[in-house]
This record gives sequence, structure tokens and C-alpha cells, in this order.
Amino acid sequence: MKQKYVILKDDENDKLIIREYAELDKEIYSLLCEETYGDSIVKQAISGGKEVLISALRTNNFYPPILQADKISDAVMSVFASGNTQPVEIYIDDIEHLAKEPIELLADETIESETEEIDEIFEESFEENYEGKGSMDKLKTSIKIAEDEFVDNEEDL
Repeated sequence: MKQKYVILKDDENDKLIIREYAELDKEIYSLLCEETYGDSIVKQAISGGKEVLISALRTNNFYPPILQADKISDAVMSVFASGNTQPVEIYIDDIEHLAKEPIELLADETIESETEEIDEIFEESFEENYEGKGSMDKLKTSIKIAEDEFVDNEEDL
């Protein structure tokens, strides 16, 4: 999703206005949120550092993720430092924030002790006259299938 943030310093009313837009269609943006801050609050937050400014800019209605908040705070600091009254636009595409470098995969390590135990299970010999331990023909079941009938699937049972 593409987003646009417009940062406007209103010197007449001593306010900072931040507008958040989302791209609905190619180059067509819709207003999602508009927040207004007092100049004195923003100046005090700027003097406290970037983290304090980000905390001051975030509200219940306007809470951008840290990557967007970082860019917004940089723009707010530059607007107040330069005294610029022209709106500043920030364009953010979520594709930029996806991992560009492949994540290092851990190599599969063979665990010798487990493979030996598994091999031992398959190599064990079974008694040849297993039928002597108990007959499976004497088991009582609720479903009787004639030996000469074949069942195509479980629905036929």
C-alpha cells in the first residue's frame, strides 16, 4: 500500500498539521486522518529528541509504524528548523519496507544419536511366529465386511 503524509506548518494559528493519505487507485489518494498539534508542544518534543517527538506525534487516531514515524519526525524537524511554511509531502510505499536481503537460513545439521536410534528400530528383528501371541481373527468389531466385497472409499462403509 502506498501512503502519503502532508506536513503543514500553520504560522498564523501556531499549529502543525499532519495529514495521512492512502492510495486507492493509481495516483488517487484518499484522506485517512488529519491531526493538529500546537507549535509549543512540537518544539518542546523536538528539543527532547526524535523518540520524544515520535511519541508526541502519535495519537489514538494517528499512530504510524516506526519506519513511517521516523520519516515523519525527520520532516517535522526540518520544517521547524527551516521555518518553511510550504507543505512537505512524504511518500511511502510498503514494498520498500519488505526484506530486500534474503534471510540467512540455518543449515540442517544431522544429529547422529537420533539417526542411530531410528536405524536400530528398523533393524530390529521380529519374531517369526507372531500369530502365536494372539489371534486377530477373534476380535469383535461392530462392522462386518464380507471378505469377498471390496470398498472403494470410506463413504461406502
